[in-house]
Amino acid sequence: MKRLALLALCLSSTAFADGAIICKKESTKACKDRQYCCYSGSESDGDKKCKELGCVRGGTSSCPNAANVSSCGTRDHK
Repeated sequence: MKRLALLALCLSSTAFADGAIICKKESTKACKDRQYCCYSGSESDGDKKCKELGCVRGGTSSCPNAANVSSCGTRDHK
């Protein structure tokens, strides 16, 4: 029973995780001059939110925490 609960937890955390869309230089609006668009939730939700913010998708990544990285989205960094 414990293994089944652990498996369910692992599967749910991969389906809805924090991530980032890598923004291309062509990005506009809130994502202009930003390297990443960070989001919480599913990747498709992140795609939609980041597109609304002007991010032109260049790939996916985890959301970086370094001070020298700029991002837009649900976790804004300067």
